[in-house]
Amino acid sequence: MWIPLILLAALFFALNHIVKKKILESADVIDMMIINGCIGFLIMLPLISFVSFNVSLKNISLILLNTLLAYCGSFLLNIAYKNCEISTVSPLLNINPLFIIIISFFVLDEMLNIIQFTGVFFILTGGYIITLKNIKSFFQPFTSMPKKFFLYVLGTLVMWSFCPVLNKVVLKEYDPLSYMFFFVFFIFIIQVVMLAVTNKYASVSALAKKSWPLLILASTFWIISDFLHLAAIAVPTAVVSLIIPVKRLSNLFTVVLGGNLFKESNLIMKTVACAIMLTGLFIIGIFS
Repeated sequence: MWIPLILLAALFFALNHIVKKKILESADVIDMMIINGCIGFLIMLPLISFVSFNVSLKNISLILLNTLLAYCGSFLLNIAYKNCEISTVSPLLNINPLFIIIISFFVLDEMLNIIQFTGVFFILTGGYIITLKNIKSFFQPFTSMPKKFFLYVLGTLVMWSFCPVLNKVVLKEYDPLSYMFFFVFFIFIIQVVMLAVTNKYASVSALAKKSWPLLILASTFWIISDFLHLAAIAVPTAVVSLIIPVKRLSNLFTVVLGGNLFKESNLIMKTVACAIMLTGLFIIGIFS
């Protein structure tokens, strides 16, 4: 049951990724994040009647911690996207599931068998290759990125590694919709504070007027993707160590939806990468 949910989450994650990259071509990172956070809260607000406010102090604290980690990670990643080529930044994100597998082992007592780990390896390898410019630049993401931005991406990977584990702990006792509401609410509070501290009212207003259709799309895709992500984790039999690697199929969706798959220069390499990723998904689907 969790595989269709996380595949849909990956699809909307890819759509969000594509739209945000388009916005960032002519926008400031903080301006975009402030507007997305506010729009996201407006999207969730009509669903407040379905939200359970019977949440323990422990769970609300974990949701807040997860929000801070997710926000700070996104902030660093957006800066990297703003200043570096997407083909340099995106491949590094495939390292993230390896951190999650280690943390899940110690916190959730999850352990993959050799077949499942083989499926994860195929997905991560294919996901890494498909985001490269060409196969000759296999090590380029590790060598060509300025040290400062490489550390930003590494910081994102570390912070994001704890998020799904925290999610799993909370979702054993709390429903995904209510979790999502509080998560978006905390993001909204952070953005309001950020707006007040930076005094960027004029630039935020200008961006909202200029790019409001794309901003609404990005926020909508973000809300849908994160909710489906939480719904997948909430499935009792779902294993975090497998969920996050499968979500890396968003790389495949990004390439296909962005049209890059059909560029003649990279067609063979990206087709092989797609086949590798789908093989990994098949292995996980059959043996999980």
